[in-house]
Amino acid sequence: MKLYIFRGLIMAGLLSSSLAYADHHRGEDTHGEGMHREEMHREGMHGDAMRGERMPPIFGQLDKNKDGRVSREEAREGTDRMFTEADTNKDGFISTEEMQAHHRAMREKFRQSMRGTWKKADADGDGALSRAEVDAAKMPRLMRDFDKLDKNKDGKLSQDEMAAATRSRAAPQP
Repeated sequence: MKLYIFRGLIMAGLLSSSLAYADHHRGEDTHGEGMHREEMHREGMHGDAMRGERMPPIFGQLDKNKDGRVSREEAREGTDRMFTEADTNKDGFISTEEMQAHHRAMREKFRQSMRGTWKKADADGDGALSRAEVDAAKMPRLMRDFDKLDKNKDGKLSQDEMAAATRSRAAPQP
């Protein structure tokens, strides 16, 4: 019984840290180097994910048979897999250092993926995304907020504009 509770706690911790990581860092690099916090929520990493917009990536990773549901067995397998990845010294425990290293590795993997997404969407290779590129890349939420994000009104979203939007939304509100 203790092992069952332990596994449940570990899974909850790993899933919540994965989702928190994804939520926090998704906005940094989803469409390049930054996205404001409101966009992150609309992109489906918070409550909206459970209201039919988009499921968190962890769901797809756990749903091995792709039936749209995560069984207890799939959850256990996912927990074991995440635990094994994080327990780099294989002592059967995840230290704070191991969890932080795992978090950093996940963040870097995510950033690399998002850089690839930005580069793929940037059809003309100029480092910025035009309306046409955003539309062609099927980024409807970014398209919807294009004018608000295009601070210099040049008709393109730069990585600097995306990063500035993220920073401004992450700043503490009075």
